[in-house]
Amino acid sequence: MPTLQQIQLERGSVVSTFAVSATHASAISDLVNTFRADPAEILSAIELHAAFIQHCVECGSLEAALAVFDAFCQIYNTAASDIHVVVQDKGLDEYAARRVLKGYFSAWSIVDPRGDLSSTRSAAPIPALFAPESTGLMAMFGGQLGVGNYLEEATWLLDIYRPLLLGFVTHMSAFLHRESQDKRILRMYSQGFDVLRWLTTPDAIPSETYLLSSPICMPLFGLIQLMHVMVLYKTLGIPPGELARHFKAYH
Repeated sequence: MPTLQQIQLERGSVVSTFAVSATHASAISDLVNTFRADPAEILSAIELHAAFIQHCVECGSLEAALAVFDAFCQIYNTAASDIHVVVQDKGLDEYAARRVLKGYFSAWSIVDPRGDLSSTRSAAPIPALFAPESTGLMAMFGGQLGVGNYLEEATWLLDIYRPLLLGFVTHMSAFLHRESQDKRILRMYSQGFDVLRWLTTPDAIPSETYLLSSPICMPLFGLIQLMHVMVLYKTLGIPPGELARHFKAYH
């Protein structure tokens, strides 16, 4: 059995303590010394731990990040409950929940290839909504979101679930931009159609009038809904086809 060593994070009155293998303890301790988190923002141990996962990933210390992530999963029992359920049970406000989810999913690109997130989800029970065979579920796409700047929702999704969504959003942004260059419709796109730039550079966002024009908003409503679907099936650890099979409502 590997020797474990305790690591302690402190920000103001908030303390998070977790155990890691002695093999990684030295590297993680060095990362603790370079970790900067605003104590005015971090109000709970789970936020502090999640923020530290993100710090390890951003520093490129992948083995350390995996060790810190594994410790997080053990403490908060993510093998039995989806991370979203854990966050809900903690009663975190919107901003705290966002910090925890962003920190947790920052490790996706190094943890998912290892199979850990998928195996974690397979160990957890199927979502209650999908369990009853007699329940017919229906998914509806289309319609407007009822907000002026709907890009805020897309920005929120990309900020939290960036490792899950960035490739897809990059591909779709390039596709939409390419399609908008068609000479037959080019006049409709006076401010361009660079979705990825809009989501990552607030100063580049076009006027609200432009965003609400049909040639812009209709494709983006669909993109945002597909982003939600992608987050759902990836965080459940199931292929999109399997997710689709759970929707079988009858008229």
